[in-house]
Amino acid sequence: MAVSYAGTGAGRGGSTRIDLVELAMPVFVVLNFFYGAFYNSLPEGLLTPIAAALFGGQTMLAGISVLARPNWWRWRLFFIITVLPFVWMTAHLVLQQEIDFPQMLRYLGGFYLGVLVLGHADRFPVRMIAWLACGAIFWVMFWSFTQPLYLHAGETGVTEPVPGWWASLFGNGRLAPYHGGFDNPHSSGYMTLAFMMVVHQSWLAGLLRWQVMVGFVGLAMLYIIGCFSTQVLVGAVAYFGAYGMFTRRISKPLKVIVVAAGIGGMLFIIVENEQRKAEVRVDTNVKIEELGSGRLGTWIERVEIISARPASEIWLGTGIGSDNMSSIIWRLKETTSHNTYLTMLIENGIIGFFAYWGALIMMMMALGRTGICLFAPVFVTGMIGNGISLRPMPFMMFFIAVSIAVWAMMQQAQRAQARAAQAKSRRRQQMEEALADRDGWI
Repeated sequence: MAVSYAGTGAGRGGSTRIDLVELAMPVFVVLNFFYGAFYNSLPEGLLTPIAAALFGGQTMLAGISVLARPNWWRWRLFFIITVLPFVWMTAHLVLQQEIDFPQMLRYLGGFYLGVLVLGHADRFPVRMIAWLACGAIFWVMFWSFTQPLYLHAGETGVTEPVPGWWASLFGNGRLAPYHGGFDNPHSSGYMTLAFMMVVHQSWLAGLLRWQVMVGFVGLAMLYIIGCFSTQVLVGAVAYFGAYGMFTRRISKPLKVIVVAAGIGGMLFIIVENEQRKAEVRVDTNVKIEELGSGRLGTWIERVEIISARPASEIWLGTGIGSDNMSSIIWRLKETTSHNTYLTMLIENGIIGFFAYWGALIMMMMALGRTGICLFAPVFVTGMIGNGISLRPMPFMMFFIAVSIAVWAMMQQAQRAQARAAQAKSRRRQQMEEALADRDGWI
């Protein structure tokens, strides 16, 4: 597997020791998991302070990280990310668009955590992260088993509340959300996907036994299926599918069969999803625009809105949150595009669009094949919904999974360097012995 992250500056494990980063990271990691897993159980008065501490603190730590371990690659990444707030400020000054500073911080928090990960992965408490992810998945499954049936978006069809597991498997219900609240149930699916990625990366890094990994990944997939979120399931398939395509343990013909089966399975899920929604919502004449829970029609509407805008708004966008517009397809309900690519064009314009996706591509390419596998669900889920990158806490947890991957690559590089040094030492010793045997030179 290609290791190209060295240019990020992350490989200098012992060259610059920063006590502040090493001391702060365990605290932030625990808060990330605590906030992500227990969101719905926390008092409302604690949600904003904890979120501010997480996003503000880790963003400041990322800035300190760049200054402490200066590297041209990381400076370029930092600059590309910082283009976004400049676009928002320019749109605010020139186009009189509203600007929301807390929302800016939530928008950029995951990106800056990525900057921190790609420079100080050696300071992350990786073993603690691995077991926290397992604990979070266990708690989520235990908690969901005790919760009543949850119906979303006007769904009906079940009269008596029953445990979420049974409603998910045998009815039209979903496993109750544990993050984001009942108005944002998909966030729980994305959080579980991120937890699962942390567990899988921990196994790849040698931090967990394969039996533990399989058990907790299986539990996470049960929740993802039970929460009835197709885009999250697509993200999970993209993640493991990418790893399957790169592995050498599977022959190419078998990979073709697996890909065909995976595509067929996803098409079956999509068709079944549409049929299930039609039955629940008593739809009798479903139009093409209403497919994907109305996504297709909403995308067409948004493209028409973008094409009718003046050039200044096309280039600079209309600010954070401006994608929350009413949709005819969703009976004039205010909602987002459910497509990250369209949301970026609407809110950030062409300039912000390329800065946003450019930063993600830059991070992905720095990690080689591992990066392609890790970032596959980010790019794929963005096509069909408000993907991982538009959900602040799942995006943060995603970069914690990336930290495990970078740490493992650093360990691999250090072992390779040690083996190279030992081989060089042996060759030198053999040369000295050979010279010593000739004419008594040494």
